[in-house]
Formats: sequence, structure tokens, C-alpha cells
Amino acid sequence: MMRILKRAAVVFCSMIMFFIFCGRAIAEDINIGFTGPLTGPAAYIGIDSLHGALIAAKEVNDAGGVMVAGKKYTVKIHSYDDEGNAAKAAAGMLRLKDKYNVPVIWQGLSAGLFGMMEKNEKMDILLIGFYRHPDANKRGNKLLLRYTGTSRSESESLAKGAIKILNPKSVAIFADVADYGKGAAAVYREFFDKNGIKVVATEWMDVRTQTDFRGQLTKIKAAKPDVIMVTSYDEATAGVIKQAHELDIKIPFALSSGFQAMGEKLTGPALLEGYLKILEYQNKVPPHPAVERYRTKLYPAMNYKEPAGGYGPVVYATIHTIILAMQKAGTTTDAWKIREAAPTVIPLPERYATYGLQAWDVNGEATLEEPVGKYRNGVLAEVK
Repeated sequence: MMRILKRAAVVFCSMIMFFIFCGRAIAEDINIGFTGPLTGPAAYIGIDSLHGALIAAKEVNDAGGVMVAGKKYTVKIHSYDDEGNAAKAAAGMLRLKDKYNVPVIWQGLSAGLFGMMEKNEKMDILLIGFYRHPDANKRGNKLLLRYTGTSRSESESLAKGAIKILNPKSVAIFADVADYGKGAAAVYREFFDKNGIKVVATEWMDVRTQTDFRGQLTKIKAAKPDVIMVTSYDEATAGVIKQAHELDIKIPFALSSGFQAMGEKLTGPALLEGYLKILEYQNKVPPHPAVERYRTKLYPAMNYKEPAGGYGPVVYATIHTIILAMQKAGTTTDAWKIREAAPTVIPLPERYATYGLQAWDVNGEATLEEPVGKYRNGVLAEVK
């Protein structure tokens, strides 16, 4: 009988310790949310972005975790596939809050962000990402941080670069029919009009359904512009470039930042020769040491099947920003205190500086440089 009681006591104590440790593990997790397109036409953006978040979390955890207000934490990234849809992004935010009580969620696309902005403040969730819509931070949402420039600032920089480098008398615009492309096209028209440059053609593409762009390109070719401003994402832009060469269009293109490493791989260096593109921080040559470390050490160690793109380094830097802000604020759960502390940890320490964010203003707008580069022998080099 005594032996049975002793065994029962051991089992009981083991169960108590199990629940204690389980509870402690939950309490000592930093939970960060991620919503983005992990399937569908924009999946490459979401997947590469999620890779950057997971790499940052693994780096912190492999180093023994992070201390916040005297307690040690491990970092966990909880992802949700919103397919680039606003309603699904909002549903994902609700799920991540209910299940993991996340104080911060990364969202990289404007469509998803606007779906989430309707409720994030009431839910005490800080939204952070590289969304481009210029109006997002003008709506008074106090739990919002943009980690990149706006589509307006990028489009102005690209148009200014095209004028400086190519000295065009006329231009054509070929843009995605969604908000990203429409916003850029409006800025191009406004900027070129102010500078006395004629817009001779404007064409639209629907990247969700379209793969043949020859009809629009034929119209653009007939208009005989000096430069073609293209605003879309990797696969669509690569298709446009290939088909332009098939149609013997020798007019130089000026490409938006939506064209990243995957697009360059699909296109090939020969077809890009002489084209212009916004030169983002993570694509500079020679690369910043943190970018080089991300690409040659951190990313390969994960054995992802996809090549490293331009979105992951931005999210990697963002996750480290969030963690540093939590340390500064002394909390892993209070979104308002984390938001208040975030600007004080920028610029990032050199080790984590895989993106060139320089500061945030009171509205959460980012300050950073947006130079223009030109493809030469497969390399995008800055034109000064």
C-alpha cells in the first residue's frame, strides 16, 4: 500500500511540475504575428518575408533568448496566410490575437493592412510593415509603423532618376491595376507633367490573371516613348520584359521596387542591361556587412528551397527592431509602450542593419534614401 502511495505521489508531483513548466514556457514566449500571402500570385513576397522573420527569431533564440525587464524570453513567429486579401488579413489578425495574444503583427501589403487598420487599435495590436500606400499613415492610426518609403516617394525618386539619367522627352506608363500600380501611375503623370515631359501611353496589367502582355506592349511601342515606367511585382514584370524583347522593343525600362531577386532570376541579366530601378539598401554593391551575412550565412543555414529575395532582409531587420523596442519599453505585451519605444532604437545596430531605415516621425512614417540604379553586366549599380 505504501509503495502504491509513493508511486502516486511521484506521478502527482511530476504532473504538477509539468503544468508549472508548461505555464512558464507560455509566459516566457515573445509572440509576434505575421500575416501575408503565402499562397496565390503574391506568395513569393509573403514566403520570403516570413523567412526573414523566422531567421531573426532563430538567431535570437540560438543566442539564448532575450532579456526583457529582467526575464528571459524566446521569440516565436506565428504566421497566417491571408492570400493578399484584406478580409482574410483582418480575420488573421483576430485569430493571432485570440490564440497567441500577439502585441505586434507584420503586414507587408497595403491591401491587407487596410483590412486590419479598422480594428487594430481597439485590439491593442501594433501593425508594422513595408506597405507602400501613401495614405495609410495619414488616417490617425496611432499603432502603425511603416518600415519603408511610400509608393509616392519611390515613384517620385524613380521618375526623377529617369529624367536625370535618360533625359526623356516622352514616357509611357505600364502598371498593375491594383492600388500599388494606380498610385505610382498617378505620381508619374503628375511629376512628368510638372517637368514638361509628355506621357504618350498608359496601360494596365492584372497580375492576378494575366500572363500575356503583348497587346499593351504593342500599343506602347507604337507611341514611341523614350522610357517605359513599369510598376508591378516579380513574375509579371519579368513577363513584360521578356515579351518586350520578343517584340523588339529597345526602349529602356524604369522598374519599381516590386521587381526583386525572383524577377531578376526569371528575366536574366542580358535582358536587363541598361534598365533603371530603385536601388534598395539590401541591393547595394558592395553590400552592407549585415546584408552579406544574411545572404551568405543566415539564409543558407535554413535550407529553404526558395532563393533569398529582397523582402526577407527587411522583415529580419523589423523583427530585431520589435525585440529591441520591447527591451526598451520593458514589456513584451503592451503594444502602446512598444510603439512609443520603437523610434528610439532606430537606426539599428550594425549587426542587424539589413535595411536602411533612418528614423520614424510621429505618424510612423519612415525616413530613408531611395537612390536609382542602372543594370550593368547583371549588376544594379547606383547612378550618382
